[in-house]
Amino acid sequence: MSLVASLAAVLPGAELPAADDRWPWAAEPAMAVVHPSSTDEVAATVRWAAANGVGVAVVASGRRFRGTRPKGRPFLILATDRLVGTEIYEPADLTITAKVGSRVSAVSAELRAQRQWLPYDPPHLGDRTLGGLVATGESGPLWMGYGELRNHVLGATLVTGDGRVVRLGGRVVKNVAGFDMLKAVVGSRGTLGVLTSVCVRAFPIPLTDRLLVLRGESASVLLPIARAVGTAPLMPVSCVVMTPAPVFSAATALLVRLHGAEPTVEADQRTLEKHCGVSFERAEAGGPNASVPDHATDGAVVIEASVLPTRLPEALVAIRDTVGDTPLAIDTYRGALRASLGASAIGAVTRLTARIEALDGALSARSTVPGIDAEALGSRPSRAVTELTTRLESAFDPQGVLWPSRP
Repeated sequence: MSLVASLAAVLPGAELPAADDRWPWAAEPAMAVVHPSSTDEVAATVRWAAANGVGVAVVASGRRFRGTRPKGRPFLILATDRLVGTEIYEPADLTITAKVGSRVSAVSAELRAQRQWLPYDPPHLGDRTLGGLVATGESGPLWMGYGELRNHVLGATLVTGDGRVVRLGGRVVKNVAGFDMLKAVVGSRGTLGVLTSVCVRAFPIPLTDRLLVLRGESASVLLPIARAVGTAPLMPVSCVVMTPAPVFSAATALLVRLHGAEPTVEADQRTLEKHCGVSFERAEAGGPNASVPDHATDGAVVIEASVLPTRLPEALVAIRDTVGDTPLAIDTYRGALRASLGASAIGAVTRLTARIEALDGALSARSTVPGIDAEALGSRPSRAVTELTTRLESAFDPQGVLWPSRP
């Protein structure tokens, strides 16, 4: 019996196409693409894979998935697109539990009906699934005002690499005593297990959402003002420098976002302008807010560097020395820079990594081109991170079944 026929016997009601052209593969094609519709089907698939020496690559929307390095080992694609729908929504408790294949846009629409929202704005949020968002653990610049996504994932159902179904956390904020395993799962990118449902905390929609804009000639000119924003006696919900900034008709723009009641936001803007010694313009209501997190995400390679906020000017010099002028999005409060590089700059990633690490920072790189992965780019985690993740993976996925989904 072939492996596909054997898998079909385990999942008699599932469709098992031998190929699927929705995602680009970096090497040989997957032996099958499965679309489980329940946690039990996910667990059965993973147990079968573990028993037959088959790898499992978990794919949500596919936007962040850039193929695998199978090295001769058969693998299948486990797509979460049929794990959709809200399981429990408690508006009064500000919590919602949904299956991982649910689009963030669909969850957000349900929350908006109760004047609630998810205050996360990583790149291309509208195209993502809830499970993909949690798996990558990306909060976006709004973390400045609302905290990291990791802190607002309250519970999850997870199928580990050996087919166990584990329920982590719950539907209340205080639901863990001791080591919180859920925190390790958020941002693990599918290396510790297959998420099938998650519970996240929602927030009331702010009465006023104001985007302040300060135009400038370059990022180096605006970074000192952005640093002053970080020392002001108030807390914006995000502070970003983007260059170039054609949507604001500027070479570079500093974008500061304020939330709250109208009188409070008015007072905060006056306080901020006095503290920084500048006057901000207001972006038009319903303007380019949504485009800000997506900036610098469309190159052949996207790099993300993090340094201490005080070392951002040095990191900016390192990027320009190594790859020249390139689109940048800088979260000035976090000390994070995202740059979009052309194909000709791929060979510079290793040199740039060394420059950023010399600033006591870290850099990761991913390609938007099929066939080029983090290993080919020379992007690597630190030794300490590698040792820690290896220990976690050995506990959650002892047979390495989920290895193809690792970046």
